[in-house]
Amino acid sequence: MKRALFIALLSAACGGTPCQPGGDGTYVTALYGSLDQYCMVSIENGQVVPHDGVTAYDLNTPLFSDSAVKLRTVWLPKGATATYTASGVLDFPVGTVFTKSFGFRDDLRKATPAIHWVETRVYAHQTAGWSGVSYKWDDAQARAAINSGGGVQPQTWIDETGASVTAQYLVPNGNQCSECHSKGSAQTPIGPKARNLNKSFHYAAGDDNQLSHWASAGILAGAPADPSQAPKLPVWNDASTGTPDQRARAYLEGNCAHCHNAEGFARTTGLYLDYDQTSASALGVCKPPVAVGEATGGFLYDVVPGDPDHSIMPFRLASVEPAVMMPQIGRSIVDPVGVQLVRDWIAALPGSCH
Repeated sequence: MKRALFIALLSAACGGTPCQPGGDGTYVTALYGSLDQYCMVSIENGQVVPHDGVTAYDLNTPLFSDSAVKLRTVWLPKGATATYTASGVLDFPVGTVFTKSFGFRDDLRKATPAIHWVETRVYAHQTAGWSGVSYKWDDAQARAAINSGGGVQPQTWIDETGASVTAQYLVPNGNQCSECHSKGSAQTPIGPKARNLNKSFHYAAGDDNQLSHWASAGILAGAPADPSQAPKLPVWNDASTGTPDQRARAYLEGNCAHCHNAEGFARTTGLYLDYDQTSASALGVCKPPVAVGEATGGFLYDVVPGDPDHSIMPFRLASVEPAVMMPQIGRSIVDPVGVQLVRDWIAALPGSCH
């Protein structure tokens, strides 16, 4: 029944014209071999751009991915809508397709650096559940072919100081995608939560709040008419959006909570880093680690109030050693500003573990 409804919606959306978002609709059972079959995005003048009918969006506080720039899009078949929820990921119907493109700037000293796009990931709500895969862009930046096996793609650029930086950027394989997107025995999107989407975005017609825009575009039902009534995650590196505590918690949600939650891949650790988590112990405060050996740095607790130098959390965030670093996948270099923010949060925590 779900598939029949979806095919009917897709047929109406396509109208018999070529290259309509969603392609021929068979991705609901088997993902396409080439990115262009989805008719979602293409590269034009060095930029990834969404096709007509596809909505670009952004997040308040995203995952750090070796300093990659990202372009996110979502598309729903005509007549289908996502359902608003104030907590957790919005409820997206069968047929929804997300894309997330990753690229690297050549020289951060430039006002407009040239971007080399490495991959575009597709995450689709199939009839059997959510499924995702990466598509690798060719050297000409013209086509992207399926890359189920993933692999390391070294990237080098010049940073703001003129120094050369090299990252061993990881394109995830199917199993690695599941690590981050698992929720119990199923998979789910990570970023599109109301609190992460509640922000202004620059559309062709002008700036608009994303929740309001999605509602007016007919792809989101049930959102508050006034976005100020919806939850909003601080921007981790913008002091005007929240306190250091709030912004550090937002950073931990964006970078860690997809695994560190009660149903995620790291659920057995007891370290749950969702932004709405209220238990100090679940946040790691005076909590002995599940990890042993070098991953602990010889420290006794995940978080020691007032003492980041003896806390396991910032120690692992600042490491690039495979047996130590957190997150375990998704980065090969350290995010020094993010690590410092977490250290500042810990330094300001009251109390002690004695």
